[in-house]
Amino acid sequence: MRHALLTEQWFPGIGGSIQLFDALYGQHLPAGDHLHVIAGSAPGDAALDASYPRPVTRFNATRYEWMKPESAAEYASMLAHTLRVCARERIEVLHCARVIPEGIVAMAVHRALGIPYTVWVHGEEVSIYARYAVKKRLMPRIFSGARAVFANSSFTLDRAVLAGAPAERVHVVNPAVDAAAFAGPFDTRPLVDRWNLAGHTVMLTVGRLTRRKGHDVTLDALARLRAQGRLGDLVWAVLSDGELEHELKARCTALGLDDVVRWVGPVGRNELGPWYAAADLFVMPNRTLDDADVEGFGMVFLEAGAAGLPVIGGRSGGVPDAVREGETGLLVDGASVLDVSEAIASLLADPARRETLGDGGRTWARRASWRAQAARVRALSLGLRDPGLDTP
Repeated sequence: MRHALLTEQWFPGIGGSIQLFDALYGQHLPAGDHLHVIAGSAPGDAALDASYPRPVTRFNATRYEWMKPESAAEYASMLAHTLRVCARERIEVLHCARVIPEGIVAMAVHRALGIPYTVWVHGEEVSIYARYAVKKRLMPRIFSGARAVFANSSFTLDRAVLAGAPAERVHVVNPAVDAAAFAGPFDTRPLVDRWNLAGHTVMLTVGRLTRRKGHDVTLDALARLRAQGRLGDLVWAVLSDGELEHELKARCTALGLDDVVRWVGPVGRNELGPWYAAADLFVMPNRTLDDADVEGFGMVFLEAGAAGLPVIGGRSGGVPDAVREGETGLLVDGASVLDVSEAIASLLADPARRETLGDGGRTWARRASWRAQAARVRALSLGLRDPGLDTP
C-alpha cells in the first residue's frame, strides 16, 4: 500500500498531533507499506528529514492568517508539491492532517488524479467552524469527498458530524501511547537535585501555556490550599512554554507561590520519562473557552498513566476519552478553583488512592497499541471493515 501524509505541521515542531502522525504513519504502518510525508517547511528541517525513516518532501509554509491573500502562495506550494509526490510515487491514499487547509488540497488532488483521501479532525477546528462562513461551506464538501474521517475522541466525532461529516464515515481513533517508554526505571536524581524536589510531593503538568490547559486555575487552586494550610510539601513542575508564560509567572509571584512552582520550560520527548517518574501526580484541568477552544483528547494523560501517575483532568472536550474517572484519575470542572483545589487536596491526603489510580492508569494506557490503531487507520483508508483493537 502506498500512502502520503499531508501536514502543514511536522518536526521539528512539537505537539500532540505531530506525535500522533509520527506514531501511526511514520512508525507503525506495516513494514511493506510505503509512506511519503509532505510537510510544511521549518528551520533546521533538512537534517531531521535526512534521519527520518520515511521520505519527506517540504513545501513553503510561510504562515499567514487563514484565507488572507498572502496565504495563497503557501496553498499553491502545498498543492504543487502534493501533486508531484502523488504522481511520482503512485500514491494510493492521501491522508490529511486537518480538514482545512490540507483537505482543500486533497479535494483538488482527488479531482486531478483520482486518488482517494482521508481527513483527521482534532476538536477545536470542528467546534468553531460555524463562526466562519467559508469554513461552514467548505467543510461538508471536504468531508463528503473523503473515504474516511478520523476523530481523536468521541467528542470530536460528534462535532465532526455537526460540521457536515457523514456519520457512517467517521471513526474514533484515540491516540495510544508507547507504555513501555514511560514504565522506567529512570534515574531521576539529576532532576531532583537541579529542581530541588527532594522531600516534596511533586505535581506535574505537561502542556503548552495556553488558557484552555488551566495553568491559571491551578495557580489559584494552590494559593487557596496554602491559605487553608493544606498545601503541605507540594511543589508543582510545569513543563513547556507558551503565550501565557509572562502572565502566569507574574500571577505566580503575586500569589506568593514562587517557592512552590518550578517553571521548567520545554522538554524533549526523550526527557519526559524521568519527569513522570519523579512526580507523584499529574494535573491539567483543561476547560472549554468562550471562543470554543477545547482539548480534543489529551495524550499527556495516557503518558502519565503509563508512568503510574494518578491524573486530574478537566471534564471538557475529549478528555473523558483519555481519563477514566475513578479508575485512572479524577475529572473536574476546569473553570472552578474550588473543584481543582479539592481534587488536588484529596490526592495529597490519600497516597493509597494515588497508588490505586496510578495502577489503573498503567492498565488503561496499555488498552490499545499504536500498532493496533495504525492497522485500523490502514484498513479504513482502504474502505475495509474496521478490524477493531487488539491488546499489545
